[in-house]
Amino acid sequence: MKLEEAPAPGSHLHITCEQQQFREPGFCLHQLQDHDIKILYLQCIPWYLRAYLHTMKLEQILPDSKVLSFEEMSLTLAKDRSHPYTVETILTVPAGSTTKFSIQFDPLMLRWNEYPPDAHHGRSIPSGIVTFRDDGQVVRLYTDSPLVYLPTPDFSMPFNVLCLVSTVIAIVYGSLFSLTTKDLVCIKETEV
Repeated sequence: MKLEEAPAPGSHLHITCEQQQFREPGFCLHQLQDHDIKILYLQCIPWYLRAYLHTMKLEQILPDSKVLSFEEMSLTLAKDRSHPYTVETILTVPAGSTTKFSIQFDPLMLRWNEYPPDAHHGRSIPSGIVTFRDDGQVVRLYTDSPLVYLPTPDFSMPFNVLCLVSTVIAIVYGSLFSLTTKDLVCIKETEV
């Protein structure tokens, strides 16, 4: 690479939490070249993140803020426990700008057997893929893979219930066993 050439675009994916219930993955593309580039962006959003497609937006945030439009877009809706959302879009990124693509989502509660062994660690969102042409070569950039914390139930509750029930059964069984196995002998009052 020559010194006078501008570096290739860089990208990253991050999660912002603007409200209590909705979260927003924001994909930012920093385009430092002196000409507009056309990119293909592919993002898979897991089914356990309920995406709100009406909140999808594309905006240029630097040098000045303005809303951009998608040239082409292909969406595949998710099906629970089967396949993820797939967002594939073609867009033109202006020269010397930072562009942000975002969509709001709400994490779902999973079944108890769908949690990994370390449920409080969270789940990773697959990285997005940015594809564009630079000097006749196809260049692929992969975004970061952010961690999303899902709502987790109190896994200690079944343990507490099991301990309580076992204690009650042990007390009742112990008392009944003691009453049925002991020999009852009558003692006269005069002997006492």
